Amino acid sequence: MWLSSLLLAGYVAGGSAAPLPVNLPQACFVYGEVFWSATQITAMLSSNCPIRIERKERLITLKGSQRVIEFLIPEEPGMHEFVYRWGQMRPTSTMKNSTCSRVRWRESGR
Repeated sequence: MWLSSLLLAGYVAGGSAAPLPVNLPQACFVYGEVFWSATQITAMLSSNCPIRIERKERLITLKGSQRVIEFLIPEEPGMHEFVYRWGQMRPTSTMKNSTCSRVRWRESGR
């Protein structure tokens, strides 16, 4: 609201409104779906940042330039949404009674 007032004030004053520089860091997300059943486990995940995503059985490993984070897919049957914002304690999901539990968080190279 205040930004539009500022731009309007610049226009009314006869000056041209120049864009304001914004140096906010981009939020980094890992998102997609995870599936668990007694016979199959899958994870279809993507990221908008340079994060390597690996899965071995129930273990999801996210590797960034400075840290490694690991989560376990809960043993709750079906397809579930997975959304993780880099740096949070745990991802959010559509799973009603459980979430992916964080197993490990460590700095890379250690």
